[in-house]
Amino acid sequence: MKIVLSTYLKLVLGLFMLCFQQAYSQQIIWANKNNIDKRTDFTKVIGQNKYGVYVLKHKNSTFRRYFILEHFDKKMNLLKSKTFKIPNAELEKIVVHKKGIVFFTKEFGKGYSYKLNMQSIDSNFNEQPSKTIVSSQNFNDETVGFRVEYNTDKDRFFVWYLLELEGKTVLKYHLLNQYGTIKEGQSSIAHPLDELYVGDAVIDDTGNLYVIYSHSEKFKSKSAEDFHHYIFYLNIYSNIAKNKLINNNETYIAGYKLCYNKLHKTITAFGLFGIKDEDDNKGYFVVNINCRNFEIINTVFNDIDRKTVGNIIGMKFEQKSENLSKFKIKKLVPKSDGGILVITERSFVTTQSDIFYVNNIPTSSYAKIFNNDEVLIMSIDSAGNAEWTDVVVKNQSSINDGGFYNGIVIMVNDDNFSIMYNDRLSANADIIQVTYQHTGEHTKKILINNEQYYALVIPSEYSQVSNNSIVIPINQNRDFTYIKLLY
Repeated sequence: MKIVLSTYLKLVLGLFMLCFQQAYSQQIIWANKNNIDKRTDFTKVIGQNKYGVYVLKHKNSTFRRYFILEHFDKKMNLLKSKTFKIPNAELEKIVVHKKGIVFFTKEFGKGYSYKLNMQSIDSNFNEQPSKTIVSSQNFNDETVGFRVEYNTDKDRFFVWYLLELEGKTVLKYHLLNQYGTIKEGQSSIAHPLDELYVGDAVIDDTGNLYVIYSHSEKFKSKSAEDFHHYIFYLNIYSNIAKNKLINNNETYIAGYKLCYNKLHKTITAFGLFGIKDEDDNKGYFVVNINCRNFEIINTVFNDIDRKTVGNIIGMKFEQKSENLSKFKIKKLVPKSDGGILVITERSFVTTQSDIFYVNNIPTSSYAKIFNNDEVLIMSIDSAGNAEWTDVVVKNQSSINDGGFYNGIVIMVNDDNFSIMYNDRLSANADIIQVTYQHTGEHTKKILINNEQYYALVIPSEYSQVSNNSIVIPINQNRDFTYIKLLY
């Protein structure tokens, strides 16, 4: 009887430990390096559907004349690789949706003649006939830049571009699904096109457009009063457009981003502001818009908590009223309570010059140093106030490499989120993971250790491909591959 009971307890304990490990850890799946195309330098994981994972590749990030797609199954076994030729064209946007892939190309003709095409690819990489969405005859052969946004379900695509007409900016748009055009039209912004800088943009589920843009008659100015930042939002069904001024004449806006909350049907604009210069991060602003009635819910400007500031720059500098600086917004995550999770990182580029002598002749050399330091995380409630803040302390610095291995990878689950990064930019680096609960409680661990794997993640090329998985390009012992993390 004792033996039976002991065996039973061991079985129960074993099942408990298995469930515990599955609940609080993740599985790492490595792709087979021998099957991966090594002819290209630029890689971007673009998504996953029921047929598998898709990766976009090219010799550089211009994506002209061709692009390569790799198709993996969900266990990261390479199924197919194909080169798609786009002669006299460049890739503008590619989106993985539930049934296949849609991509947009800008095709060039003679002179200023060009057009934007949309094309579909099925799960077997068969190409459907392309459709011309807009051509140069629609904008009098002017040079325009196309933007393509898509909704959270990836079944609606919003193509838009700007033209100048009689001192105003005309915004033309085309709302599409994978089969063709649903609606098209135009609106206007009451400023000349050459006085605008257009930043982030999103659409809601119905296809309405929301844009943050900056207006200035003196873009080289260092004065805050010469820059005005607006939220422009357009209801394409009622043809109602509104502008919301964000800043005053004494406020610098250091960066901004938009996100759509599908549950609450709201758009949130978040940004960092300062009072000294464009790098100053004294505080943050939040603007919430109701997508149902197109009204502003609230607008909030708050200073960043001074204790958090002191934790980053040191109490000595905080007591001298110094602020944070050079933080960039990496990701906004809408929360179920109507607020947002904000992840920012301090990143900047410096130039270092040295003088050395060759045959007694002084020669100068210059190096670009790419710096990625602390990560500041803020959980903001629906009223725009910070519920909690935290800092991930790290220091990454590299020379003349574009910051290829710098930065962070972000994975968002329903109950928590994780931040991953290379703790050192060398062959003996560990890959660190910090996991946060919704309350701000967190744990830190070595995800992949240097003694066993000699691996570095490539943060600029990853993608979260499902609610519980992420695919990351990785350099393992000077060889290229991928890992898939299942949470």
